[in-house]
Amino acid sequence: MNYRAMALCLAALTAYAAAPAAADSLLGRTAAFSVLAYDEPDKPRYQGLIHTATISDEIEFGLLPEGVQNGLDVVPVIVDISANRIEIDFSPSPPGLIADATFNGYVLSFAPDCLVFNNARVDASVTTLPVANGDITIEGRTLYVNLQGLAYDRSSHVGILLDVTDCPLA
Repeated sequence: MNYRAMALCLAALTAYAAAPAAADSLLGRTAAFSVLAYDEPDKPRYQGLIHTATISDEIEFGLLPEGVQNGLDVVPVIVDISANRIEIDFSPSPPGLIADATFNGYVLSFAPDCLVFNNARVDASVTTLPVANGDITIEGRTLYVNLQGLAYDRSSHVGILLDVTDCPLA
């Protein structure tokens, strides 16, 4: 099974009792978040654990190393998701370099919820790494943030602004 299919299956199996999701917002939705690195999508060099959380006013994820795979491991970061924004904070990490790969970054999925990503773009007001809008891709209800090859330090941040809507009623 490829990683994307597995992430969607695991996220779909996760059920949390939470307040109803806010319309046109990420608040109250269940998110699955993981780290992924590959040169070929069907042959991951690194496939991190899938972490789930219900989006709220609190920090959703504090990633720590998960174990080396093919010489790679998770860079410790704090991930805070709000109604229409994601912030990745590298303050827990000593300076380093995210390994080169076709894709090396973060995968955020909202498979259990009906959600449409209309747009995702870099929030230049907080982003300190040279991340471009083209490094952020959307496939269905899954967002991919490619940070391959970037140098970071404890003051590094990546902000992503999201435009989301609920799925149209059929």
